[in-house]
Amino acid sequence: MSTAPRYSIAVCNYNMVETLADSLRSMADQVDPDRYEVVVVDGGSSDGSRDVLRDLEAEYPHLRAVLDRSDECDWLGGDRNVSFEESRGEYVLESLDTDDYYLDGVIEDFVEIFHGVESGREEPFFLSGRGINVAPRSLLLEVPYRDLGGAEDRDLWRRLFARDALVWLDHGPVARSLGYDPGLRGQVSRDLHGKVTDFRTGVDFASAVRYTLHHEHHYVLERERPLPLEVAKRLYDLVTYPYAYWRARSFERHEAPPAFREKGSLERRIVEAMRTLPELEAEYGFAVDCESFSEAGRRAYCEYADARR
Repeated sequence: MSTAPRYSIAVCNYNMVETLADSLRSMADQVDPDRYEVVVVDGGSSDGSRDVLRDLEAEYPHLRAVLDRSDECDWLGGDRNVSFEESRGEYVLESLDTDDYYLDGVIEDFVEIFHGVESGREEPFFLSGRGINVAPRSLLLEVPYRDLGGAEDRDLWRRLFARDALVWLDHGPVARSLGYDPGLRGQVSRDLHGKVTDFRTGVDFASAVRYTLHHEHHYVLERERPLPLEVAKRLYDLVTYPYAYWRARSFERHEAPPAFREKGSLERRIVEAMRTLPELEAEYGFAVDCESFSEAGRRAYCEYADARR
C-alpha cells in the first residue's frame, strides 16, 4: 500500500492452520483494499500457519503477516496489543476469529454503523458486536488488553464501561463457524483460565460463590442449559472457583473498577447497554440506509432488529 489505510482489521492466530486461509480470505475479499488492511499477528504457531500467512501475504497486497514478535507475549491479550501497534489505520476492527468465515459485506456495514454512533458522541468509544468490534486505534493503545491467559475481553469491557467508552450493538450472525472444536478438555481449560483471570482482575471471591448458587440468567456470557446440565455446571463451579482463586494468588493482581467487583455485574451491565440498530439510531441521532447494506448486513443488523421489536 502506498498510503496508510483508514481501517485495519487486526487478527491474531495461533495454530489454526485448518481454518486460517478461508477465514482471512473472507475478510480480505470483502473490503476495499485502498481503505482497509488486514494485519495478522501470529503467536508462534507450529502447525504450518506461518507458511499459509506468507502465501496469503504474497497474494493480497493489503494483508500483512507479523511473524517476528511472537516472543514478546505469553497470551492472546498481548498478541492483540501487538496487532494494534502494527496497525496503520485510524480505526481498528479487532477480535475477528480465524475459525470463522465472515459473511460478505458485514465488515464495512459494521463500520458504517460505528461512524453513525460516532457522529452523536464527543468522546472516543469501542463498538462491540458479536464476533466483530471496532474502535479508534488511539483508544486501543490507551486502554490495552492485559496479557492474562483468558477472559481478556471481560477485563477490557469492565475498564471501558468504567470510562463510559463501550457501546454494545445487538445484532444477528455476521459469520459462520469453520468447524473448529476445542473439545471438552479445551473448554475446561478455557473456563479455568477465565476464572483465574476474573480473580486476578479484581472480582470478589464471595460474590463468585453467591453467583454460582443463584443468579439471574441473561445468557450473554453463558449459554442456556437443560436443568441436569445446569445443576452439574453449578457443582463444577463450586469446586473450580476455590481452585481458581488459589491459583490467581500466585499471579500479578489488578483492581477492578468499583462497579464491577461483584461477579455478575458485568453481565448485568452488558444487558443494560445492548442496543439494536434502530435503538442506537434513536439514541445518537443518526440514520443508516439499510437498503445500501450488503445482503448479509441487512439480515444481521436490520432484519434482526425488526424481528426483535
